Amino acid sequence: MPDGKSIVSGWDDGKIRAFKPRTGTLMYTINDAHRGGVSALAVTSDNQRIVSGGKGGNVRVWAVGKTTQPMLASMKEHKGTVTSVQISDDDTHCVSASEDGSSLVWSLERFARVTCLLANNQFKCIRYHPDQCQLLTCGTDRKITFWDVADGNPIRIVDGSKTAQLNCLAISPDGSRFVSGGGESLVHVWGYDEAHQLFQGHGHSGAITACAISPDSQTIVTCGDEGGIFMWKMPEGISESKSSRTQGQIEGFEEENYPTPRRKEHEQQKIPAFKETKHATRAARH
Repeated sequence: MPDGKSIVSGWDDGKIRAFKPRTGTLMYTINDAHRGGVSALAVTSDNQRIVSGGKGGNVRVWAVGKTTQPMLASMKEHKGTVTSVQISDDDTHCVSASEDGSSLVWSLERFARVTCLLANNQFKCIRYHPDQCQLLTCGTDRKITFWDVADGNPIRIVDGSKTAQLNCLAISPDGSRFVSGGGESLVHVWGYDEAHQLFQGHGHSGAITACAISPDSQTIVTCGDEGGIFMWKMPEGISESKSSRTQGQIEGFEEENYPTPRRKEHEQQKIPAFKETKHATRAARH
């Protein structure tokens, strides 16, 4: 939760569980939240509602009370697994991405669809830009797409990977840069306005499944399907002038505790790796 008083999680058994951060004590369980499993979660900024997505395609809204967590609405338009959910800053709308090739903008006041984004793609992640006017998506087509929230049309499409699908995105609080990760196990840092890749890092031995940027924009956190949770120091010197470097010049940041592979220089592109500044945490795999 945004207030830091609980950790809300979705499970393959179809339940939503909340735990106390310090002790790990179970606070409450929402049973039968989604048939087949909970695949996406988001929480409103006032800590009063949870929005969840399921493998059956439903997007559901739950009220968070002291003793009960009733369902407020169930919205069903997706025909595939809901892979990502995010809520707007003012808590009036949310967006959901699905493997069925659609991403939807929903009203959390009327519990109805507002806009539909369509692509020949199994969407894996969707994120609001901090100004709430644009959305970023990624998925199996290996592209990162910038969308206009108002009309649902694509504004820009860039290649996010040459070899593997993209699984996650995170945008810095000031909106100047974003991070992507996916099946090629590399962490990429991009300038938002120019959509140029600025840095990339290697450390994971498996696909990157989730990423986040800290509120102060100084740290990147990534999770991999090999069971690793890495904390990276945001590369120094990222600025508007840095972002506008000549196309093809990509600097690196390094991961401290693992070998740092150096890539060969190509015609107009130099891609060294970047470093992870804290010890990687290996999470147990179940």
